[in-house]
Amino acid sequence: MRVVSQLLLGGVAGLALAGGAKAADLPMTKAAPVEYVRVCSLHGAGFFYIPGSDTCIKIGGRVRAEYRYLEPLWNTPGDGRENDATGFRAVGRLNVDARTATDWGTLRAFVQVDVFADTGVYNAQPGPAGDSTDVVLDKAYIQWAGITAGRATSFFDFYANDLNFGAGALGSLGSDLTVNLLAYTATFGNGFSATIALEDRSAHTLNGVTYAQAGQRMPDVVANLRLDQDWGSAQLAGALHQLNSVDIGAGLGGVGFGSGPLGSRVGTEYGYAIQAGVQVNLPMLAPGDTLWLQAAYADGAISYLGVYDDFNIGPVSGLVSEGVIVNGDIKKTRGWGATAAFLHYWTPSIRQALFGNYTSLDYSAATLQQDFKVWTVGSNVIWSPVSAFDIGLEVIYQKLDVDRDLAAPVIVKRSEDIWEARLRLQREF
Repeated sequence: MRVVSQLLLGGVAGLALAGGAKAADLPMTKAAPVEYVRVCSLHGAGFFYIPGSDTCIKIGGRVRAEYRYLEPLWNTPGDGRENDATGFRAVGRLNVDARTATDWGTLRAFVQVDVFADTGVYNAQPGPAGDSTDVVLDKAYIQWAGITAGRATSFFDFYANDLNFGAGALGSLGSDLTVNLLAYTATFGNGFSATIALEDRSAHTLNGVTYAQAGQRMPDVVANLRLDQDWGSAQLAGALHQLNSVDIGAGLGGVGFGSGPLGSRVGTEYGYAIQAGVQVNLPMLAPGDTLWLQAAYADGAISYLGVYDDFNIGPVSGLVSEGVIVNGDIKKTRGWGATAAFLHYWTPSIRQALFGNYTSLDYSAATLQQDFKVWTVGSNVIWSPVSAFDIGLEVIYQKLDVDRDLAAPVIVKRSEDIWEARLRLQREF
């Protein structure tokens, strides 16, 4: 019996050794380490590390649904029934912000794309306007070591329609442009900075129907001095803008474009614009309250006033041009504008903005163009039932006054006003 037990034990041990030897001969594989998404607190909330890199990224966006009513006014023979009075707008926005810490400061790449689906009055054309869809590269820029290169907000801008939904037929309450640019910003501490920028002239050039525009020879030169503090911000900005013309004959009556007594002659003038603005936080009234004030003057660079196209209210029209030709010379258009806006929080979830703007354009007394003035006032009330979700209603009133053309009959209408309303639902993420 003892012999049998010894034989059995020996056999089991032998099998175990044989099994161990075969297991040692099998290839062993090790699972690859799992790359988990890690929060990146270095650049603020919402950033996370791209797995396998030292770059932090933040992905966000917006969905907006908006509905607009614009008081119908006739601008052709009729009673205005041929024009849309209402319209719908849907906007989808996606933005990506990627940042990497370097020895020269943060390397940042930012992209923002907007997709608009507009119907009716949003398309701003006579008669039933139908619908349209547009994809807009709103921003795409690189920032590093003080350099900003790509498509970004003009460094001239300050208020830039921060509180208002729309600006009526004027288009903008002061300068608010996204342009292709190359800029350098120097920071001096205590919130003080200075920027010098080269900005694409085409974004700042108006359609010069009163002279034949030549091609771009130099970009606009924009500079600003800015101060950012706990109490708010202040900025002083200036811009140099080139006006080029070809074939600037005296034209009909000495005013206009085409071949005239002076023949085909090239003309160049330089316009400019200056702007000062201040934004003041008013927590003593309510947390989040703020006041904006800005004023701008332009000579031959009137797009910096927020005037981007002809201004029309029904039968009354203000023709917009940065210059006109008088006896073969470019006479620059002058203008100025002022904007004020105030935001008040009635409760943490209900806020109201009040805003107003005055813009005036003055042409040379020797031209046939009429000076005009525009008043804009408006208010909106916004309810935020949950964080980053807004429901708002805005009402705007505008009035246009055009100086009478001495050659026109006295009965020609020179003043008109208009109302509009917008309902907006917006979700940020």
